[in-house]
Amino acid sequence: MNFEYIDKLPYKKITEEYSINIESEEQGTNLYKDFIVYKDEEIINIYNRICDHNGGRLCKHNEKIVCPYHGWEFNPEKGGYENIQVVKKKEDFTVTAGKIILSKEVLIPTLPNTKIKRNVSIDYMSHACLIFKSDNFSFATDPWLDGFAFASGWWLKHNPPKDWIEKLNEVDFIYISHNHPDHLNEFTLSKIRKDMEFIIPDFESKSVEKILLRLGFNNLTICSFDSYYQFKDSDLFFSILKSGDFRDDSGFYFTFGDFSFFSTVDSNDLNFGRFPENITIYASSFAGGASGYPLCFDNIDEFKKGEILVRNTNTVKATVLNNINKLNPNYFLPYAGFFNESAQRDKYISKNNNKNSIDDFENLLKGKNTQCLNILKNDSYNFFGSEIVSSRLLDRESTSINPETFMNKVFSDINIDSDYIQNFFINSNFRDNLTVFFELTNDNFVDILKFFIVDFSSAVPVVTFEEFNWEIIKSEYNSPKIRKLRIKVRKDSFDWVLKNNSPFEDLSIGFQCKIDRVPDIYNVNFWNHFTSNYIGFKKN
Repeated sequence: MNFEYIDKLPYKKITEEYSINIESEEQGTNLYKDFIVYKDEEIINIYNRICDHNGGRLCKHNEKIVCPYHGWEFNPEKGGYENIQVVKKKEDFTVTAGKIILSKEVLIPTLPNTKIKRNVSIDYMSHACLIFKSDNFSFATDPWLDGFAFASGWWLKHNPPKDWIEKLNEVDFIYISHNHPDHLNEFTLSKIRKDMEFIIPDFESKSVEKILLRLGFNNLTICSFDSYYQFKDSDLFFSILKSGDFRDDSGFYFTFGDFSFFSTVDSNDLNFGRFPENITIYASSFAGGASGYPLCFDNIDEFKKGEILVRNTNTVKATVLNNINKLNPNYFLPYAGFFNESAQRDKYISKNNNKNSIDDFENLLKGKNTQCLNILKNDSYNFFGSEIVSSRLLDRESTSINPETFMNKVFSDINIDSDYIQNFFINSNFRDNLTVFFELTNDNFVDILKFFIVDFSSAVPVVTFEEFNWEIIKSEYNSPKIRKLRIKVRKDSFDWVLKNNSPFEDLSIGFQCKIDRVPDIYNVNFWNHFTSNYIGFKKN
């Protein structure tokens, strides 16, 4: 192994104190910058404003407390969400002289910084894949440079450099942030030497580890959160940081002499908002549009979908800008958002799935101390210490993959039968008060090729292959104890996910399904189990 565990990640502590006059508080819900204060006569409950789903900032909308990302509605009286079985932790406080006293401890992670100016180069390969090089090391991040992601829903917006296979195989190690296929991509990894060393997060589910082992990679360094490591005897120190929500996701923070890099990747509320100061480069996803919500939901009309999409992209911009203000970086690198919905069958998604652009952030950062790195103008940067000394454009592949040709090749020999489906769900070890109604379709989501129902309410899931009418089931629904979820999904994409034991979110994030549900709640346990826990090893 080339890595040495050094210690727990050190933090600099700053305490901020809040004071709220009790008498000024109205009965019911009161919003502050960082807190929600709920008052009911003499009872006071206080919560932070971070949504426990995707890290959005809870806001007041139509007299309700709602997350702007996916519409999760928080009930301060009950302390939970109306549309999901998640309870929010209460904040501790004291009352002195008629005032609520809240202490907010701000923790600032501080990796070693030798202050020595060193040469570091960064090559943008495509999407979330970067290659860092110095005289002492080279490594890559989240390589997706070949094939599709999310069961054929995503295709690379930028062709990789012509020599990408050689470049990837020459690095010392690869960092994988999480198990989504635009970061852990099987087509790309099939071209990587099997003795490659990977550094990966220590997720409880082992969601990244299981997939890499299944692909034949055994040289894995599993890094615990809130710790830091050193590469060989160099000045490269790094820490893998946990997403602040329930999802298996992570970010990456490293220092090398006077150079520092901090990436939130796709994470929400990374490291629970504990960010370093005065970073050389802050990198983050920026585009939005990386969700099946709202475009794949049949219970939302087109006008409302448009409103939600605008709201979501604006929220992404606001979150990134807030992070930039906290980090005070020299440079901002927008990445991990360069994908297209290029398949002919996804024209509706391609037309309607609006995303932020690099230009948006260049305009937002005008007059600020942070410079936006536009990879469309220059995609290879050389640093000396914390400053750019040169930049250029890489020579890239001239021909893109034809989606239809590629899909025909990949999907042609996959056909999952009923026995396989039944065994897959029976062996899932998942139980919930949930019945899932599957309709496997062709490209148009109209012609249904197979019906089946999975009832997870028993000790062992019950799989029934029978035709059903979802609209009738939905109209007759009268039992809040048993939730019902309809997933209408393209059969070739569904078969691909099951055959490869891939995350179920491939289907929703990849726009390969249409979803409806009663009641209208996010079935967090189902999606998390079949995305993080029950993935990786192929089933016989």
